[in-house]
Amino acid sequence: MTTNVLAIPLAQVTVVTGTNEDWIDSILYLVGPEPITPESSQFDLSGIEFQMEVRRNADDHEVILDASTKEKTLAIGPPPDFGYLLILIPYDEMKYLHPGEYVADITASADGYTRRVVLINLTIIEGVTK
Repeated sequence: MTTNVLAIPLAQVTVVTGTNEDWIDSILYLVGPEPITPESSQFDLSGIEFQMEVRRNADDHEVILDASTKEKTLAIGPPPDFGYLLILIPYDEMKYLHPGEYVADITASADGYTRRVVLINLTIIEGVTK
């Protein structure tokens, strides 16, 4: 099966999440004539594996948090929502993270290729409700 891995555009997002919550976000990839509208077609992410690593800064060796489609902490939406890339980090992992500024990226792998598809500026805040 051939995938669309080489056609995925690079997205840059800013995320604020807390130590007292599940980190659940989604990125919807759409294709179609400009301007992109809700009626545009979803970009098919089927058959692509995704992996994310969070670090204090890009040069840091320590991985603060990792996620992947293999671990089911990243996912592709079920049909007909195969254009959604989902981030699904449970509270049980978030509660151990220290508040602060982090960087992350998500890579996509398929058909013998790997490419970076998402850059994330991540802020983790100390949740008030415990």
